[in-house]
Amino acid sequence: MKDQIDVAVRRSPKYSVFMGIGAILGVLVAGVLTLFVDPEAMPAGYTVAKGAGLLLLVLAVGGLFIGGVVALILDWTGRRKSHKYRVDAEIDMVDDPKEIARRRIAEANGEDPDADSDTPPDTDAEVEGSADDEPRNGSSSTGV
Repeated sequence: MKDQIDVAVRRSPKYSVFMGIGAILGVLVAGVLTLFVDPEAMPAGYTVAKGAGLLLLVLAVGGLFIGGVVALILDWTGRRKSHKYRVDAEIDMVDDPKEIARRRIAEANGEDPDADSDTPPDTDAEVEGSADDEPRNGSSSTGV
């Protein structure tokens, strides 16, 4: 069955890239801010390393969040700039994946996919596990 369908083509950002860049920028900002911390101004019980770790955690998570929001905004603006096209679509009305694969292979080979290609199984093929077969390792098949 052939039909025409409408599709929208648009660019969309990769969220993981934007979130990763946001997290990296958060880590860099935390590193720069740590350089300007006066160790004497730290409250009792805190060290510069503890403060840097806290800054690193907060700003990395914040950057991750901000990167995701930027990607989301770019995705929304990209939806408005999408181009709509009408294309021909071929719809398979068959639910069986094996039948779909058989039809596609037949089409690729230039054959008629609607022709019955059910061939009887090869009668010359040897059936495994028959009573006449001997064990392959040379031992008897009496089994103990």
